[in-house]
Amino acid sequence: MSSRPDLTVMQTTPVTPDERMAVEALIRDYAFALDDGEYERWPAFFAEQCFYQIRSRESRDMGHPLGMMYCTSAAMMRDRISGLRRVNVFEPHRYRHVTGSPWIARLPDGTYRARTSYVLVRTMRTGESTLFSSGCYEDVIALSASGPRFLRREVICESSQIDTLLVIPI
Repeated sequence: MSSRPDLTVMQTTPVTPDERMAVEALIRDYAFALDDGEYERWPAFFAEQCFYQIRSRESRDMGHPLGMMYCTSAAMMRDRISGLRRVNVFEPHRYRHVTGSPWIARLPDGTYRARTSYVLVRTMRTGESTLFSSGCYEDVIALSASGPRFLRREVICESSQIDTLLVIPI
């Protein structure tokens, strides 16, 4: 049983080139901010009232509501980054995101749904690089005069196994 909306029956509208560029820029800039270690920028990609979750495909398909990381507001995200910088002890590492071209559609309420495949490589302080995660982003995005923002971002990991403490958002 999947808790994911059935996109084949959802009424969607094709997007304009400008809308596509705005959504793609949000997805791209998000990845670069995390890859560059600019974690304090992470909450700014989201609306103040938002939803962010990392969970495995298996967990999602079984209808389990919680995942490996869970935030319901930008304030929770800021707190998480504060903890990452001040409290958490973990081996230094960096990410490099490789994302596919997103599928994007406008929903009847004026928001946008996007699905984007990703591969995430983790590089340790020693220089060793390994595949850390792969999967799909499932997003709901709002476009406004202040720019695009995620209202909802679910990171669906293909594997339910994370080999180290998940500290940095994906």
